Amino acid sequence: MTASSPGDSSGIPPCTHCKSGSATFTVHFKRQANCLRRAAVDCDKPPNSEGGYDLLVRVAVIGGGINGSGIAWELARREYDVTLFDKGECGGQTSSATTKLIHGGLRYLERLHVGLVRESLRERAWLLEHIPQLVHRLEILLPIYRDSPRSLATIRLGLALYDLLAGASNIHRHESHSARELVARAPLVADDLRGGFSYWDAQVDDHALVQVVVNSARREGAEVRELTRVVAFRRHRREWSLWTEAGEELRYDFVVNAVGPWMNELLSLNRIRSRYRLSLVRGSHLVLKRRVSEAGMLLQSVSDRRIFFVLPWKDTTLVGTTEVMQRGSLDDVRASAEEIEYLIARFNRYIRDPITSDDVASTFAGVRPLVGRSSNPSAIGREYRIQRRGSMINVFGGKMTTFMSLARKVAMRVDNYFGTPRPAREAHFVL
Repeated sequence: MTASSPGDSSGIPPCTHCKSGSATFTVHFKRQANCLRRAAVDCDKPPNSEGGYDLLVRVAVIGGGINGSGIAWELARREYDVTLFDKGECGGQTSSATTKLIHGGLRYLERLHVGLVRESLRERAWLLEHIPQLVHRLEILLPIYRDSPRSLATIRLGLALYDLLAGASNIHRHESHSARELVARAPLVADDLRGGFSYWDAQVDDHALVQVVVNSARREGAEVRELTRVVAFRRHRREWSLWTEAGEELRYDFVVNAVGPWMNELLSLNRIRSRYRLSLVRGSHLVLKRRVSEAGMLLQSVSDRRIFFVLPWKDTTLVGTTEVMQRGSLDDVRASAEEIEYLIARFNRYIRDPITSDDVASTFAGVRPLVGRSSNPSAIGREYRIQRRGSMINVFGGKMTTFMSLARKVAMRVDNYFGTPRPAREAHFVL
């Protein structure tokens, strides 16, 4: 059907951008007739900026990890017509291979990433409040040995700043402990133990969190297309054409790329320039057959100054993580033999009951997309970057803890492009 004029008796509305009746529409009702999808509009005029906003704006979000899923949810709550694409299962890659922490990032203070830590602590409080079924508090012990790379005074200062940045939303202030107290609470090696601290962060089932966010986006009207790889996109007038691996062509008004470690590849294939480049850093974990301690532990490796965690996880223990540049395929990420040996050796340095490979139930690894370049992966910053080029946004980096903060910032940039802020409906997780 074709609308020949604004007053056409066919009842098809004119183009909401240019107010002419020269557009062809495929009309369907969505979210109980709350949203109309415009299938093809040949219009060169700028987006609507006359107050109000166009409910017909179609946004494609490519990448169904925690950040892409959060962006899709936020945009859907702002009445955008959202489609979320993932080449596999949403949350099936990097977002389900984390250390399972919702945390401020204590170690980021060493590199003066104060803004990132403050933002992360704020988001930690938001998640604890809004989804306590999946995010719960976790006490973490931090022992200091005679040869530890960071002294008691340095750690005390860092923890005080951590508490200060958390403000009124702090879970619990850090506490000091003697060596005797720490050994009584966890199976730590007592030799050369000078004392230490305990502080609080939060733990999450990362894969379950992604699924909850995806389901929440669906409830708000987003279409979720798993097992759909987007291989190419091209700009045509004011629309984007997207092509899937199956040869399907789809049209959208705005595109958000949140493909995590695949960003370099996706932009290169589509000849899109960016001032940001990602370093792909693999983080590997051991899953032990038994639970070592009820509290978590943050331990310091003497040889390379790295920190690693020993965390209770269901009936097991997680040990990790490593930081190694990923050189191989992103579709087959595994812990190397060297990483497994590294983690076993570091664990045995501090835990009284040593382990061997026979005590390891399984391993897993994920690739962190870090913004920047360095020969030392630990030196690369953890801040994310959001780059808008016209009607496309590319998201570089991003932590699980800050996924909603990132999503809100992306949605604000989409709002700004179309000229009108859109209020978001209240966030309700679908469990």
